[in-house]
Amino acid sequence: MKSEKVVTAKRAKNSLLKNSVFSFLLNVSATAISFFAIPITLRIMGLQNYGSFVFVQAAAAIVFTLTTLQYWQGLLVEFPGKASSAQLLKQHVLRSLSFEVVGIVAAFAVILVLSQLSFGQISVFKWTDLLLIIVSTLLPTLGSLVAFYRLTDRYQTLMVVGLACNILRLVFLNIAWHVHPTVSAVILSYAAPEILRSGYLGCSLFFRKSTEPVAEDGPELQQGKIYSAGKWSTAQAVADLPVAHVDKILVGLALSPEALGIYNILKRLYSIINMATAPVYMNSIPEFARKVNRDDVAGAYKLWRKTILMLMPVSALIGVVFFATRDIWTGFVYHGLVNYSSELFVVILTAVIAGSFITSHAFYWALGKKRQTTVITVTSNIIYLGLLLLLSAKFQLIGALIAFLIHVVAVVLVKVFFLLKEKGAYV
Repeated sequence: MKSEKVVTAKRAKNSLLKNSVFSFLLNVSATAISFFAIPITLRIMGLQNYGSFVFVQAAAAIVFTLTTLQYWQGLLVEFPGKASSAQLLKQHVLRSLSFEVVGIVAAFAVILVLSQLSFGQISVFKWTDLLLIIVSTLLPTLGSLVAFYRLTDRYQTLMVVGLACNILRLVFLNIAWHVHPTVSAVILSYAAPEILRSGYLGCSLFFRKSTEPVAEDGPELQQGKIYSAGKWSTAQAVADLPVAHVDKILVGLALSPEALGIYNILKRLYSIINMATAPVYMNSIPEFARKVNRDDVAGAYKLWRKTILMLMPVSALIGVVFFATRDIWTGFVYHGLVNYSSELFVVILTAVIAGSFITSHAFYWALGKKRQTTVITVTSNIIYLGLLLLLSAKFQLIGALIAFLIHVVAVVLVKVFFLLKEKGAYV
């Protein structure tokens, strides 16, 4: 019996490692291809149209988040180890998809109404372009299909299909650049691969007989808990809107489409710089939880200190290299970016600080501070929006980026303060 448990534990560990590798490779490929897609997009659309494109994406994402129940998050929490079957899982995935369809329809309706009212940056696009922008923005965020493949341990399928989608987008953009360099062609280049990806995953889910193992026994599945987990996930997503999307709307309204275009490029660079530390964050969550659950809180604090000491020089080195070589790579992404050295420095500094202390968030969550985390998120994001409006109005683009820097630093300081305060109670 003991040996069976050991074998099961080893299989779980190997599966976690394998799935983490697949997820990491997909994220790296998506980020890398996105980095190469931006220059082509800018050459065809121009900075002003690109800024309007980003504005519509942000507006659609906000409406979608506000009108969609993240039922699929509940599936990820409740299905593992419960009495279920492949057919039952498909039924719940279909229910989850219905919530997401409502969100997509709502997003298109709101954007279309704003377009008919000649709302600035939205009215510059035709309704067909708006529909395709919404499709290309929201299809990648649909968690229902992804949840099915994760729960049936088919991460490799997600990686292969996702990688093919990203490559196809780059191919379509190159074709558009050389054959038909128009705004509509760019939008179609973003939408078509996502339609094909979602179509393949959907068809494979509903028309291919599943041979993946799904638990037939175990505790009874409780639908109420699925809804509850989905509601909490939705609440968290809504709380994160200011940093994820609302800031783009405010920058676009307060400044200009061109400024929003540069702002979006710089935030993408922020994500690229943090790509090196993100896997450490994801892998540290179960490690912190394991130590806390075994009452080894002192060991968890030691691990937290070690990760900071490890990530700080790595993040700093990446930041220094990025800034020192800016004359080389900024010309590739966007030639005008070389004129934004101060803004780039603020973004890189923000990324270095965030990357150095990224495991603080994982550790705080592992200590069971979920309610406190939500309070910190909501409070800090409200303050962030206020600072964003104030500083962008006074200092333009660099003011918006300084607001983001203050937000990141403030959240880190609060989490570190409370972690050190908690240390006295545990250690």
